Amino acid sequence: MPKTPSIAGIRAHYNLPTLFSATDKTFHRQRKRILSPAFSIKYVASLEPLIQSCVKSLIKKIDSLSNLSSKSLHSLNATSIQFNKDNIPSINLFQLIQFCTLDIIGETAFGGSFNMVEKECHPLPIKISEEMKRRVLCYTFPYFKMFFKKDPWCDEFVSNIIKNRIEQNSKTSERRTDILQILLNNHNPLKQSSPTTPVDISDGKTMSDFEIQDQMIEFLIGGSDSSAFTIIMAIILLLNHPEKLKNLRIELKSAFSNLQSIEDEDNLVLPTHETLKSLRYLNAIIDETLRLFPIALGGIMRQTTNDTIISNHLIPKDTIVTASIWKLHRSKQIWGQDVDEFIPERWFDLNPKIRNDAYYPFGSGSRLCVGINFALMEIRIILSALFINYDFVAKEDDDLQIVQFITPSLRSKKFEVKAIRLREGKNLNHA
Repeated sequence: MPKTPSIAGIRAHYNLPTLFSATDKTFHRQRKRILSPAFSIKYVASLEPLIQSCVKSLIKKIDSLSNLSSKSLHSLNATSIQFNKDNIPSINLFQLIQFCTLDIIGETAFGGSFNMVEKECHPLPIKISEEMKRRVLCYTFPYFKMFFKKDPWCDEFVSNIIKNRIEQNSKTSERRTDILQILLNNHNPLKQSSPTTPVDISDGKTMSDFEIQDQMIEFLIGGSDSSAFTIIMAIILLLNHPEKLKNLRIELKSAFSNLQSIEDEDNLVLPTHETLKSLRYLNAIIDETLRLFPIALGGIMRQTTNDTIISNHLIPKDTIVTASIWKLHRSKQIWGQDVDEFIPERWFDLNPKIRNDAYYPFGSGSRLCVGINFALMEIRIILSALFINYDFVAKEDDDLQIVQFITPSLRSKKFEVKAIRLREGKNLNHA
């Protein structure tokens, strides 16, 4: 079944469909064919050095913040740290992970890191959050969308990056290999589209300026917040289940036993994804986190194109139907009486039919998330890097309530921890 026309409410511009918000099947298939090379297993693997560089910056930032005192803080622009009455630093790990995932998107999709982890100061996270809230309001109250004014900041931010890339391409035959360039390879400067002019959905094979801009904004939103949420929820679950964290560390230590003796120019070597992707317990932790806290908390909405029979019920044509991923992932009938508990081990001997029929963290079928390979690599690398290098002690009174505006997030935008170094390097304490 196609997505409902109301999905247009969450677009950056109401008349411009993107891969996620397309309702026409032919258009979606053509657009996905353009974007698929950017998310193939082979291409995603080639992005690992870029991801590793951003994660190294994250580790070094945590090192530097952990060694700060409240007196030295005044001379730095450090927004991710607070001090208790005993002058012990408390790091907002939620913010740093969000910064890191945005830096990764910048590095792999926009031509360079945004350096958010290093600077701890950039309007992008706030602007993204505000834009997601606006889109949800437009989607929920479509008749009032004219009152939800769009902030042009995100459009201008992405548009400037695209214009700079086109200008660079005009001066040299060398092309940077990233997601933006793949879209520009299908750029048609003569194709007309604008926020007020509907796109010709009969042509999903080329992209106008506005289409590229909107698609990149979609990647910016979907490719950072969703991964950051999964990572932070996995960390929270592991810290609340120390026996599970111990099992993970045993697996990581066994798989990377020589990591402590390896040094590069930065005295920091991170676990390689080629090994991480086959680690049984790590992947079970990720699966269990996505089961308990799927990105699509609100379910998947579709619209019938014909009179349809579902479970012996007649659903008339043009009826909106929705499947609740949250309820499906927490069904006692499917997963057992311990469905609400964090048990990574349940994935070791799970019936393959359950995984195929009752587990949809990235969707399924033709609408399967195109970024699934990218997201899983990013999550594996960041989680393993953090727990190989640190032990974390969480602040007891943090607000861990979850809210959702397109993607879920912590309401407080905070998860404060004390970071304790487990693996030392010679020069790791420089910022």
